[in-house]
Amino acid sequence: MWRRGAMSRKRRTKVKDNHGLPPGTAIYVGEPREGGVHVRAFAYDVKGMVEHTHPTAREARALVSAGRVMWLDCDGVHDVPLVTELAEQFGIHPLAVEDVLNTRTRPKVDVFEGNIALLSMDMVSATGPDCELLVEHVSLLLGPGFVLSFQEGHAGDLFDPVRSRIRTGSGRVRSMGADYLLHALTDQVVDGYFGVVERLEERIDQLEGEALNRNVRDFPQRVYALKSDLGTIRRAVLPLREAVGRLLKGEVHLMSRNVDPYLRDLYDHVMQVLDIVDNDRERLSGVLELHLAVQAHSMNDVMKVLTIVSTVFIPLSWIAGVYGMNFDNIPELHWGYGYPFAMTLMLSVGGTMLGWFRYKGWL
Repeated sequence: MWRRGAMSRKRRTKVKDNHGLPPGTAIYVGEPREGGVHVRAFAYDVKGMVEHTHPTAREARALVSAGRVMWLDCDGVHDVPLVTELAEQFGIHPLAVEDVLNTRTRPKVDVFEGNIALLSMDMVSATGPDCELLVEHVSLLLGPGFVLSFQEGHAGDLFDPVRSRIRTGSGRVRSMGADYLLHALTDQVVDGYFGVVERLEERIDQLEGEALNRNVRDFPQRVYALKSDLGTIRRAVLPLREAVGRLLKGEVHLMSRNVDPYLRDLYDHVMQVLDIVDNDRERLSGVLELHLAVQAHSMNDVMKVLTIVSTVFIPLSWIAGVYGMNFDNIPELHWGYGYPFAMTLMLSVGGTMLGWFRYKGWL
């Protein structure tokens, strides 16, 4: 099963819709969420870093300076005034703001005036023993010396490793620019896909072990539920492949050539996830076909037994019908041994037919 936020897999409740409004209207489209937006700011370079919790829009903008990178990490996009204020401080185009606030935006890359790039994608995580999928929209805005990240705020958080590397100075993140930070955050989302797919494959392995068991229940339903989950991941990853491909082509001028090797590695990971998902969908189709074949074979065995029983009873019914007729001139009708004779005849005919069926290999 999958769900976006806390809603059911079939349908999401609309909070607000932007139908009929002019392009660039700042309106939140997504699931209702209580509480405020959690905002953190990281400003770092090779020498060190500073971290601020709940900075104002002006304080966050003041952290941007030459020679260092500023990452504004926002958990939640339901506070429209706050998101709008942040966008104004950083010169974000209204159309980009509209995409940030719309949690149904398709994964993509857009470049806006002011040298601002938007990367939208879906973060997928699995929870519980039933591996329930949670889908969360994520928007990354790349500008000169800064990255703004907006998470929908339902499905958890995959960015903790990046925060840890910034705080401790491990890895390359503090020695690279904002473009590398964009790659690092996207890489965490893609790595999350691998974890989810691995858990789904464990369930596929379990289904493969049950496929030959004709007594297992709800097998087709579980197969189709898993195929639906894989389809959810594929819908998240497939457009992301196109988005990363655009970054590799140099369509975003803020992405330096130093990041190209890491982008190629990221593109390979995206392709690997797609290959795994497609392969798993084929596995599920094969598992379902095998189970249906086992069920059909079991049904054929039942029908064969019923057919043999019916065939054996055809001559017995004929014998019983003959001796059950109300005619006085039936030779054995008044014979003292007529009943044992009839029963013996029936047993002999039935036994002979069963012996013949076994000889032919039909039993």
